[in-house]
This record gives sequence, structure tokens and C-alpha cells, in this order.
Amino acid sequence: MRRRGEAREILYRVLATLYRYADSIAVIEHPRSIKMRSIDIAVRLRDGRRLIVKVAYDLEEIPKSEIRELLSLASLLDLSPLIIAAERGGEPLLDGVAYEKSGVRAVTVETLENVLSGEEPVFIRVEKSHFTVSIDGETLRRRRTELNLSLGDLAAMLGVSRRTVYEYERGGMEPTLEKAEILIKVLGEDIAKPIDLFSPAKRLRQRETTFDTIVEEKLASKLRDLGYNVVHVKRTTLDIAARKDNREMTIVVEHPSRSTSLLDKVYYLNKLANAVGIKEKYVVVETPRVGRILEKEGYETLKPEDFIEILGQENEGCTPNRASGKREDYYR
Repeated sequence: MRRRGEAREILYRVLATLYRYADSIAVIEHPRSIKMRSIDIAVRLRDGRRLIVKVAYDLEEIPKSEIRELLSLASLLDLSPLIIAAERGGEPLLDGVAYEKSGVRAVTVETLENVLSGEEPVFIRVEKSHFTVSIDGETLRRRRTELNLSLGDLAAMLGVSRRTVYEYERGGMEPTLEKAEILIKVLGEDIAKPIDLFSPAKRLRQRETTFDTIVEEKLASKLRDLGYNVVHVKRTTLDIAARKDNREMTIVVEHPSRSTSLLDKVYYLNKLANAVGIKEKYVVVETPRVGRILEKEGYETLKPEDFIEILGQENEGCTPNRASGKREDYYR
């Protein structure tokens, strides 16, 4: 319980920071336990960048599968994934340092505040126990040339190979803290390049996935047949995300064994989608009783066959009716 309370305290501090720099923000409390979900906050900053954030007290307590889900969803939807934590393996995270955990950056609340305010950019990156400094390779090459230093000259000063210096310049490798101090002393501070904590995730090759229900699998198959990239997620407020060109959609699918939590799930799906500006959000249900409950709460729903028909209309070049069709058509 203590760790859960500490994680929630960090969540509140992150929210207090983000509210000062965001156009829209949503807290995603599905699943209910902060230790069971892959996304805690969805936010659109004032400069238009869109983030999905996971909060934890200790970075090592987040399972790799959960981080993979965060990264996969961010990659598909051009969002920036970020983790905010206080410790790593029981040791405090350092301020002003960007940690890497399975491809996602992690920082302290203080570092987040300093970057958002523009007061203190981040130059140092650490993965496992390996500290490196972000270097602008083009500036490094230009300054080296201006000083009439060859690759070999600089390599000798650093005690590395010519190939290593070449990799610094082309961006294939970053120098350690020790090597970076020498480079900065010789070439100047402007060779250091700030790390963009909010850059969108790189596009990932989507893995094969096992779906929870036959309906999910059918919907995903139809989307893929139409050329969409599809991600299936388990530990947040949607089940399927899909993207083709600039068209994004998020989908909640009824799980008969978990229908009691569906209303919460749909509520937070709307919050997430609205925060980051995803216009197409669908709720697909099979059970008429569940459909009526959701629609009494103001949420439009579709039967699986109706959703597939909408996608078929798109394939035929028609303008689909989408999920805004008349609700009484479905469950009366």
C-alpha cells in the first residue's frame, strides 16, 4: 500500500506540473489500480505535442510488457510516451537525466518541470548504468574541421578509434560523460544537443498478438484487410487502436466476462481521445442489455456487424455513417 500511495503522490505532482503547460489533459483511471495500467495521463501540450504518460514510484517495478504496450500505442498514433518515476531499483533517479527503459524515456518530476519551463534542458542519457551525452554530430564535424583536426587527431585526444569519432558525427553513437567533457573542452559547449523528451515514438514493426475475444480478432482482421495498422492493448482504456495515413481510431470491445467495468472503460476512452484529439472512437458491444445501459449514459454503441459494415462502406468509397448513427436502431 505504501508504494501505491507514493506512486499516486507522484501522479498528483505530475498533474500539477502539466496543468501549467497543457491545452488539454486527462487522468486515465482504468484499470483502477495504478500498478495495473499502462497509461495514467493523456495530454496535449500548448505546442500541439501529444503525450501518454505512465507514473510509477520505482522504474523497475513497471513490467516490460506494460512498457511495450505504452510504446506500441504511442508508435501507432504518433504520440510521445514518457515515464515519470522517483527511483530505479531503490536508488533515486537523478534530476537532469533521461533514463531509458525498454525504449521509453523516464525522468523525475523535477526534470519534467525544468524541461517544460525551458529552464534546464536534458543532455545526459542513461540506459542500465551506461551514461552518455547527446551530441550534435553535424556541429561536432563542423567545429572539428574549423580547427583543422582530423578524425585521427580527435580520436587520439579521446583515446578512441577513428571509427568511434565518425560514429559520433553521424549520430550512430553517443560519447560517455568522460569523453563528452573532453569534446566540449576542445570543441565548445554548442556541440551538446538537448534531448527532446517529447518526440513522437519511432514507428515500430507491429508484433503478432493474441486477442481476448473472437470479436476483437474479427474487427482487427477487417481493419488490416483495409490497410490499417492495428495495435491490441490490454492494460488501458481501449482494446484496439488503428491507423491508416492520418486517420486514427480507438475502439472498446465488450468482454462478456468483464461487462461490469465497461462503463468506466468507455468513460475514460472518451477522456483520452478528447485530450489528444482522436476524433474516431467506437464502442462495440454484442449484448443488447449492455448496449442499452451505455446508451442511457449517452454513449453511442455499435454491434460488431454494424462496425464491420461501416468499414465496408469505406472500402467501397462511400461516406460511412460511423458511430453517430441513431442509437434506437440498435437495441430496441
